[in-house]
Amino acid sequence: MSIDQMNRMIALASKRSLRDQVLLTLASRHGLRASELAGLRTSDINLKDQRILVRSKKGSNTASEALLPGEAELLKRWFAVKPEHALVFPSAKANDSREPGELTTKQIYRIFRRYAELAGVPDVSRSPHAFRHTLGQHASRIMDIKAVQVMLRHKNIQSTAQYFTRSQAEVDTAKATLFA
Repeated sequence: MSIDQMNRMIALASKRSLRDQVLLTLASRHGLRASELAGLRTSDINLKDQRILVRSKKGSNTASEALLPGEAELLKRWFAVKPEHALVFPSAKANDSREPGELTTKQIYRIFRRYAELAGVPDVSRSPHAFRHTLGQHASRIMDIKAVQVMLRHKNIQSTAQYFTRSQAEVDTAKATLFA
């Protein structure tokens, strides 16, 4: 998936659903997994300090991250109209999840698939996790491996290393610059 495709998905959501726009925006900019989106609590968002607490799943690191430009305003708009609930993305009805009213990961996948299809994203990339991979791939071009590890909240550097594949031509160019 490309950054442009992610942005198209968010633009489509902005015309249809404020909740979906916020969900896709946070997922794309913070690399949130579906389970992290489902469990995101209103108390994890600090609009005064412009921070979001990401309680990582799958054994990753929990992190307090800065909200990026425009996110606080978007969240304020969502909080003004969302149902009163401890979760940022409550479900319209109770379900079988651990916490009643929590969007299930299955529901989140459906939201992603709908906007990915509308945006023309290839079928293989129509999942929330594709946003994490896109973020990692594009960040690996401008950030060092340790910065990407922190950004994606990986405990193991091997999980981050997958984003740092380089062609021989790229290595040759970098080496020529190094010795120029």
